[in-house]
Amino acid sequence: MSEPSSFPSHLSPADSLMWHIERDPVLRSPVVVIGLLDRDPDWAAVHDTFARAADRVPRLRQLVVPPRTGLGRLRWVDDLTFSLDYHLRRVRAPHPGDLRSVLDLAAPDAASALDPARPLWQCTIVDGLEGGRAAFVLKFHHTLTDGVGGIDLASVVFDRSRHVSPASAVTEPLSVPAKHPLSRLLGAAAWGIGALRQPRQTASTAVRFGRSVGRMLAPAQDAMSPLFTGRGLDRHLDVLELPMSELRSAADTIGCTINDLFLAAAGGALHDFHQRLGITVPALRVTMPISVRHEGDAPGGNHFTPARFVLPVDDPDPAVRARIAGAIAHRWQAEPAVGVTDVLAAVLDRVPAPVVTRLFGSMLKHTDLDAVDLQGLRRPAYVGGARIDRLWAFAPPTGAAVSITLLSHLETACVSVLSDLAAVPEPALLLTCLDVAFDQVRALGHARTVEAVS
Repeated sequence: MSEPSSFPSHLSPADSLMWHIERDPVLRSPVVVIGLLDRDPDWAAVHDTFARAADRVPRLRQLVVPPRTGLGRLRWVDDLTFSLDYHLRRVRAPHPGDLRSVLDLAAPDAASALDPARPLWQCTIVDGLEGGRAAFVLKFHHTLTDGVGGIDLASVVFDRSRHVSPASAVTEPLSVPAKHPLSRLLGAAAWGIGALRQPRQTASTAVRFGRSVGRMLAPAQDAMSPLFTGRGLDRHLDVLELPMSELRSAADTIGCTINDLFLAAAGGALHDFHQRLGITVPALRVTMPISVRHEGDAPGGNHFTPARFVLPVDDPDPAVRARIAGAIAHRWQAEPAVGVTDVLAAVLDRVPAPVVTRLFGSMLKHTDLDAVDLQGLRRPAYVGGARIDRLWAFAPPTGAAVSITLLSHLETACVSVLSDLAAVPEPALLLTCLDVAFDQVRALGHARTVEAVS
């Protein structure tokens, strides 16, 4: 592997935007990950695991520094006073020591700001859960990486066996050959050359491209849900889990993707939630990240486009909702603006921070649902000698009323729900509705199994 220099020394325009829009606290973007462990980890081994991680991933020992003159780009700089002991904490599980107590313990982390004078992460080991289990609560700033990048980093940061000796530990720095900065502009340059050769055809393409950018950046006047109107900083965390095999079976049955089923379940749950509170909503506004990460991109950082669309949620048939969601997601993946996200970010990053914060606030604060679907770890992982049995990722709502994430961990679909309590009046009811909606989705695969047996 090459040297850690493959981690860029400056924040990318996309990362810089995420940093600047936090002038509005509602748009903060801490990511919280909760791992359920099969036993209490050895504290010295936990320390060793993260010490190796800090050696391999420079971002874990770096902080964000603004340019000295106020002009120029934000930089990643080594923290010369970096102390691993500050970032690693250990607490005893609050009574009664169940998963609910861990979720409540982690809830404040989902909205509070990280100290900008230190590297932007922290990890708390929670010992003493019922059944001899433990947990960890890992929090990091979104500028470090997005969901896909986070899974890539986790796959090399966490141990691959229960017993890792210093001699057998992998300690070489993590790196991926970084693309030249100009490579992000090649698509735009190629388009420009084509414009000179075929001006009439390119004029039509330019119109489509302009409309695509407009759809991506268009402000929203208000939330489509009459319930989801408030925005605040108090969070409530909930989780579900279900077998990935059942989701695959259901997806195969109706010829769709797991992401389509996920959106169908999330949309159906929110429709049911509103109905139980006496409100009918035919559709909701959704934000969903589309990964634009490519092989050869530098490790970490953010490489995604936030697609925003109106999702119909009132059809009682989950298969119909899944097909509708699939058609919408497919259209967004084909949007011309998706291919030049980095170019758009570079342009927006030159806009004064107060202006870009208002722009993103107008785009994001009237979103009803932020939906994230991630393919997680495919092999067992350990920390401090304890096996990670479940892994839930709570994506920041960044202005949305509720954020729901589906993360596949081995053969378990780990579903996490982060509710903004200023918007969602009864989060426990929402979890019940989501559980019912996933049961309806899973039943699609069960029906095929029954037919095959009969």
